[in-house]
Amino acid sequence: MAANLFHEDLFEIFMPSQKFGQDLCSCRVCSNRHGLIRKYGLNLCWQCFRQYAKDVGFIQLDQAEGFT
Repeated sequence: MAANLFHEDLFEIFMPSQKFGQDLCSCRVCSNRHGLIRKYGLNLCWQCFRQYAKDVGFIQLDQAEGFT
């Protein structure tokens, strides 16, 4: 029993809780963790981004217009 407690103590010391990775971030609308767009602090999955892009302020450019 004492060896078991010692092992658990070592596990907590050497394996801290993660503060990075996929488990930390999720979509602010639907809580999905896949396909997340974190750029500019959006934190939206791509499905919700397509749905709310105009509300957020993004515009879709035509291929002919380009970026000039």
